[in-house]
Amino acid sequence: MGEEFADLDARLEAVSKAAAPLGRRLPRVRDPALARRLARALHVLLRNVTSGCGALDLAIGEGLAELDVGHRKMDLGYSSIGDYAREKLGINASTAEKMARLAKKLRERSLVLDAVRRGDLTPRKAEVIARVAVGDQQAFWILEAMGSTVRALQAKVDAPPEVDEEKWLRFSAEVSPPNRPVLDEGLRVAGIVLGAASTKGQRVNSWGEEYLGSHPAPADQRADDLHFSLEDELASLKEQLEREHGGWASLDTVEPLRAPQFSGEIDPFRIDEELRGLVERRNGWDDALGNVAAIFRSSRAWDPLGFTSFAHYCEEALGMAERTIAQRVALEHSLRRIPLLRQALREKRITYEKARVIARHAEDHEVAACIEKAETMTCIALRRELQDKEEAQMCARGTFRAWVTVSVAETVKAAFRAARAAAKRWLSAEECLVKLAEHYIETWRALLTKASTLHHRIRERDRHYCQVPGCSRVAVHAHHIKPRSQGGSDDPSNLISLCAAHHLRGIHDNRIRVTGSAPDGLVWEFGLRRSYAQTAA
Repeated sequence: MGEEFADLDARLEAVSKAAAPLGRRLPRVRDPALARRLARALHVLLRNVTSGCGALDLAIGEGLAELDVGHRKMDLGYSSIGDYAREKLGINASTAEKMARLAKKLRERSLVLDAVRRGDLTPRKAEVIARVAVGDQQAFWILEAMGSTVRALQAKVDAPPEVDEEKWLRFSAEVSPPNRPVLDEGLRVAGIVLGAASTKGQRVNSWGEEYLGSHPAPADQRADDLHFSLEDELASLKEQLEREHGGWASLDTVEPLRAPQFSGEIDPFRIDEELRGLVERRNGWDDALGNVAAIFRSSRAWDPLGFTSFAHYCEEALGMAERTIAQRVALEHSLRRIPLLRQALREKRITYEKARVIARHAEDHEVAACIEKAETMTCIALRRELQDKEEAQMCARGTFRAWVTVSVAETVKAAFRAARAAAKRWLSAEECLVKLAEHYIETWRALLTKASTLHHRIRERDRHYCQVPGCSRVAVHAHHIKPRSQGGSDDPSNLISLCAAHHLRGIHDNRIRVTGSAPDGLVWEFGLRRSYAQTAA
C-alpha cells in the first residue's frame, strides 16, 4: 500500500503543477483543429485527476462496506452508513451509500475487482456489468467492458438506469399571500400521509398523482412550461457520435493508478481512523478535480471531442457519474466567489459536505456566521436550519419552490394539463398548484385522524426527527431519558424522539447513552463499546 500511496502523491503533485497556470476557462478559438488540441490537453489533465480520485474512492468504498457489517456503524453512533459518511468524512450520504454498494458487489467478483483496482476498468463500467459478471462469466464481461462504451455496454447488459442519477430540476412559481395557506396546508397533510421525512418535491408529486387519479390529463402538446429532450433521440445521437469517433478510442490515455486496498480491519474505531486518513488524501485530489473540471465544463471542451454533453463525457471518458463531478464544480464556483469558504475548508474548520450546504443555502453575507455555526453543529442539523430559513425567506417573497426529479416534473406537468382541462381555460402555475393542493386536502383530510397521545406530541415537538446528533431518520419511538423503572416520569422533559435503530440498537444495547433534559439540555455519550480507544496511542 505504501508504493500505491507514493504513486498517488507523485501523480497529484504533477497534476497540481500542470493545472496551476490555467485560468478560469480555455480561450475561445475559431480554428476547430486548435480547439480540439486544447480540449484533448485538458482531457488528459482531467483524466489524470479522476484516475486518482477513483483509486481512492474504491478504497473508501471498501472501508464503508466493512463498517456497514452488523452493528459496527452503530458502535460509532450512526444508524446508517450515509449518516456516518456525511458527518465524519464530509462525503455526501447518497454518494457514500453508492460507493459501499459497489464495494459489496465487487467483493463477490474478484476478477472484476482486480480489473478496477488496476485501472483497466472504470467504476462506472463495473457498475453496469455487476449484474451479469458472476462466476466464470467475469472474464468475458471484463473484456466486453474494456472494448465497449458505457452506452453500448448498457445495451448489451440491458441494465436499468441508476435511480439516484436521475436529473433534478428546480420548480418555482410566484404565489400570492391569500393562496399561501392552502399550499402550506396541502404540504402539511401530505407530510402526514407520506411521513415527516418526505421532501417538498415528494409531497408536490403526491398532489399531482392524487389529482390525476380523478382528472384525466390531455395529451402533451408541448405547451408546458418545461421541455425535456426525448431519451430515444438523445440515445440515437450518442450512438451516432460513438460511431463517428470510433468509441473515442483515439483520446489520449493516461497511465492507470493502482488503487490502494483497504486493510480489512474489523474494529469499527480502527475502520473509522483508516477511512479518515483516506478521505484526507482524497481531499487533495478533490481540490484538483474542482479546479480542472470547472475549467473543462465552462469551456465546453467536450464539444470538440465529440460528446453530446458534459454528462455524456463524464460517463464515457471519465467513467464517473456526472452528478458527482457537477456537485464539485458547483462548489468550486462558490469557493471562487466566497474566498472565506475556501479558507475555512483549508483550515479544516468545516468539511466539504458542510461547505456544499453553506454554499447552496446561505447568502454571501451570511457565510462567516454560517461557518462559525457549522463548527459546532452536525451537518444534517445545519442543513435543516438553513433550509428552514431559506423556506421562510421564499414565503416572505411570495415564492413557492421545490427540487424535483424529471419523473416528478412530468407528473406535475400532466397534473397541470389536467387542471387546465377541467377548468376549460388556461391557468397560471399558481392557480394549478392551488387546485392540486385543494383536491389533495379534500381527499385526505377526512381520512386522517390526528392522534393526541403523549408520544405523538413528543415526536411533533421534535419535528418527527430522530434526536441523535447526525441522524437523518424519522423518529418512530419516544424514549424515556430516565427509565420509568428507575423513577423516571412521563414529563416531556424526560422524553425524546428516536428512530428504531438508535432506540433499540443504540440506547438499549448500551452503545449510546443520553442524559439531561429534553429538548435542549441533552448530553450524549458515544463509543461506549470502544475497544480500540484503550489501545490506540
